[in-house]
Amino acid sequence: MIPARSVAFNVLVDSAIRQERRLAVLMRNFKPIVETYIQPDPGKSPQGDEYFLSRLDLTGNAPATLAFVDPDHEKESWKKRVLKSPQPFVAAGFAQAIFPDLDHLDRRNYSFEFVRWEVLGEVRCGVVDVKPRENSENRGFVGRIWIEDQYFNIVRFTGAYTSKSLSRRAFHFDSWRLNVLGIMWMPAYIYTQESTSQDPANHDLWFKAQTRIWGYDLQHAGDHREYAKPLTDTPVWVDPKRHETSQDLSPANTLGQEAYTPEDNVVERLQVAGLMAPDGEVDRVLQTVVNNLMVTNDLDLPAVRCRVLLTTPLESFVMGRTIVLSRGLLDVLPDEATLAAVLAHELAHIVLHHSVGDGLLSGHTVPFSDLDIYAHFNFHFRPADEDDADKKGLELFSKSPYKAQLANVGLFLEAVEARSTQFPNLLHGRFSNDFGSSHLIQMQALAQIPKRLQTDRLDQTAALPLGSRIAVDPWSDQIEMLKRQPVRPLSLAEKMPFGVSPFFPYLKRLSEPQKAQAVSQP
Repeated sequence: MIPARSVAFNVLVDSAIRQERRLAVLMRNFKPIVETYIQPDPGKSPQGDEYFLSRLDLTGNAPATLAFVDPDHEKESWKKRVLKSPQPFVAAGFAQAIFPDLDHLDRRNYSFEFVRWEVLGEVRCGVVDVKPRENSENRGFVGRIWIEDQYFNIVRFTGAYTSKSLSRRAFHFDSWRLNVLGIMWMPAYIYTQESTSQDPANHDLWFKAQTRIWGYDLQHAGDHREYAKPLTDTPVWVDPKRHETSQDLSPANTLGQEAYTPEDNVVERLQVAGLMAPDGEVDRVLQTVVNNLMVTNDLDLPAVRCRVLLTTPLESFVMGRTIVLSRGLLDVLPDEATLAAVLAHELAHIVLHHSVGDGLLSGHTVPFSDLDIYAHFNFHFRPADEDDADKKGLELFSKSPYKAQLANVGLFLEAVEARSTQFPNLLHGRFSNDFGSSHLIQMQALAQIPKRLQTDRLDQTAALPLGSRIAVDPWSDQIEMLKRQPVRPLSLAEKMPFGVSPFFPYLKRLSEPQKAQAVSQP
């Protein structure tokens, strides 16, 4: 490794080119999840949004995506989509910004110009402007790259594609990578924004989009090592043809059997597919709120637990005694009281013995593709059950430590209602009932909460922007709560309830023990 202070510009660029080639080769060994959520300009009363969930495939000459199939939205026509563009949005169009140029970022096709040294988070970077050479064919990235000064990985690049072979429209993007594997920096975030015109003088916003990449290490995903351990460390071999009394009474004691519950099987399947976070500290935070609700309501419900989906659409549901909330929902909830209201609704389903029926495991017993998982797991409840859960949830909430903050819940529900026609994809439940039309809607009416939402007040926070609370490790899928102090917005444009905002991750390198652990993984 060359000392950072003595790096010549040519060495910086040539080393970055070599690392980019290594990354391209490495990435072909993975099929991570790529999620893109698109919002049109919220200032122009939009009537819709767009959402893609796919697996990335880099085995070809260009980034390709394999979509998770959503049966409900397969029926929709592009003509009904509100984002009026010269061409439909496609997932691969946003995924191409994972690389500046997948196979051709080199001196023959591009020119490089040093700008300055700059620190991103804890990482010192050389900033370099890049553009295609006049004689290069089919090359199209024009922009700026940041090269870290130890192993010369590109950690950030921003710009647009101008080549017709890469994109018929030059969406402007800001792409970030994180150091999650040894010395390599893996793609993690892409923010895309575009105006309504190619004229630089026209700043009217057309759309904003967040693209997230995670699920690199799915071969080690799953909690079965924790939740389903053999009942004895040294089981005695039993002839499967013999029918002993102990076997008849407890088949779980038979050699090779493990203590899986139906919910464990579903949780495991969702983790292996890359859609659910591993058990961790965020689950403990949710569990604490659930415990507060149960204690103050004198509920004795063993084995109630919480888990988090990694996806953006606002979603909450129960399967058995497991309460599931999506990352996107946790991102936008303004406070703990509103979180408690959501959890009270789901806890009410458990108290009322609502069940999704035998379909809980209908798709688990037969192998099926991860991409078809939405068609196999169905956690929808009948409208009557949702209404009953609202009533019971309000009762649970009214006896909880959060009861004095019911007005905050009302603000959030008003904000959801106000955005229901603008962001239908954000409020569409893939596994469960749509959040905007089934969850807590009756709670506001039952509690007779007065309308209080005033979008022009800076001191009123009804909902947060997407990405405000939860950070995801793209390698392990572990999640954590962001420890940020709330900052009062200085303008209405900064409030952005449910909004898409740029990414600004705090860059830092893996510690030496973390690098060693990544290298030693089987």
